[in-house]
Amino acid sequence: MKREDGGTALGFSLCHDHQRRVMLRALESGSLTTLVCVAAASQRTGRVRCRKRALVLSVVATCIIIGCAQTPIEHTEALAREAGASIGVVAGAEFDHVVFSHNLNGQAQTLHIYFSGDGTPWIHRTEIARDPTPRNPIDLQLMLSDPSPSIYLGRPCYLGLATASGCTPALWTVARYSSAIVDSMVAAVQRVIDESQATEIVLFGYSGGGVLALLVANRVPRINTVVTVGANLDVDAWTTLHGYSPLSQSLSPIDVTSWRDSLRQIHLVGADDRNVTPMIVWRFARSRPEVEVRVIPGFDHRCCWVDAWPTILRSF
Repeated sequence: MKREDGGTALGFSLCHDHQRRVMLRALESGSLTTLVCVAAASQRTGRVRCRKRALVLSVVATCIIIGCAQTPIEHTEALAREAGASIGVVAGAEFDHVVFSHNLNGQAQTLHIYFSGDGTPWIHRTEIARDPTPRNPIDLQLMLSDPSPSIYLGRPCYLGLATASGCTPALWTVARYSSAIVDSMVAAVQRVIDESQATEIVLFGYSGGGVLALLVANRVPRINTVVTVGANLDVDAWTTLHGYSPLSQSLSPIDVTSWRDSLRQIHLVGADDRNVTPMIVWRFARSRPEVEVRVIPGFDHRCCWVDAWPTILRSF
């Protein structure tokens, strides 16, 4: 199995394949206590490479504490504040959600809502991140470059809420697109919409956030359009492509058999995207003639969405 993000962060460390299997069973049972115990045993009994990894993590933790570098949460908040966005919290079904608001106008008829990608669920093939908050929040940058009234709605357990009630590592790994996550996102979106006067609601989702955006939009009738960017709409095909652990407790858009007729779907993907290849998006769309797929030449999973975003928005 491979990690999903090349960044460095604090995590639960496991150094052997059999320990990874134990960890995955703990994730699927929702047992954080078991997970932490397995990780602790690994640090006590592991080989030299495990001890070296623990030392590196300790150095990184110390650096963060004394201010050597911004944490992902600090970086995200700094980006938002520099752009003039306000920060708040909205309640979902089971979880709270951090919200960034930008260009809001109580009389506006249009509202754009953005979901984030998966961030950093894993920091190594045997380490789960303690905080999955994205280190390079392209999704937030898309929202901040949007001239329309916009909301960036954080996922459960992200953006500093990883230790909140009900949060376990399963919710950003094997269950990242689970019914519990979708239910909470639906409730949070409905609250955000109810507080606005908008009649034209567009939901955007980047990468794994596109999976959630599509699942949520199908359940919220007031959402007119859903736009995904590099979204792994066939979750099993995506995990197989990369050799990732199966997301055994997650939903996948490709398995949904009924979509709202009034929901307009636009799915964008970079022609050079090797994380979510165009084929994965086409696998979802091929039996759905009402779905619009746009493959953008010269774009990959990161380049060049932020710079081109205002122009792309005008094309809708």
